[in-house]
Amino acid sequence: MDKKNFEAFTNLLPNKKNAVDLCGQEFIDCLVAKGIYAKDDEFWRQVNQHLEVPDHAYNTKKAREKEEKEREIAESKAREIAENERLFANKKELYSKYREGWTITVFALPAADKYGNKFVAECSKEPDFKKITSFVKSQNEAYSDACNLVNSFEQEQEKLTIFLQKYKVIKSLYLMSIYLSGEDEHNSYIGNNENKKCKENFIGVSFWNGFDFKILEQLKAENLLTMSGSREALTVTKEGIKQARDILKRLNLDGVSLLLDQREYHEEYISYESQLEDI
Repeated sequence: MDKKNFEAFTNLLPNKKNAVDLCGQEFIDCLVAKGIYAKDDEFWRQVNQHLEVPDHAYNTKKAREKEEKEREIAESKAREIAENERLFANKKELYSKYREGWTITVFALPAADKYGNKFVAECSKEPDFKKITSFVKSQNEAYSDACNLVNSFEQEQEKLTIFLQKYKVIKSLYLMSIYLSGEDEHNSYIGNNENKKCKENFIGVSFWNGFDFKILEQLKAENLLTMSGSREALTVTKEGIKQARDILKRLNLDGVSLLLDQREYHEEYISYESQLEDI
């Protein structure tokens, strides 16, 4: 590290000649007379001490170089963004196509960007929603990217819709399950008595993130579900599905009917006697 500190502080290679140039021949001769040579770590420790080289010179230089590199990258990125914004602001419309509720418009840029890309597409949908593709090299590629962008967005929206439909119902079921399975939690450091459990230090109901294995074992014993050897994977049996659907049908929760309808085919599945059940 002493050699690295010397080089970082002086911007010179850590060799005897440079040490002599900076410290003087007399100082170096004194070290040699003591049996301390340029190949020794002690040599460079003494040289650095003589030159008042900080112990952290190398690390400081590396940190400074890293900051400078990050600054250069940030400035380059900012210039690229500004140039792309200028190109996009001066784009020229080539054509528009209507596709499944979206209007896809392909534009030509006034000039190519630094990567040689000269086309871009904009996807718009009522009332005021827009998505823009990356710059590309051809009109066809711009339109294709726009179609893919629309497809990906619609797929994500569909996933979100399905999730929200489930969450609308499962939220209540999860809260009920966690609430009934948990135990009161108190902050024992609040109040006069550290061991007292009261409304003043009540935090909520504590629940480990997982199901109660005793309950799972009982459900398994009743043939309502099966478990993997690690207990990480659960499979609800046909009888379990039947009972679960019957319970859900009796629950007065908004959105339950929609979820049940989405899996209406389970009614046929659970009544079908497959050969697997005989194994």
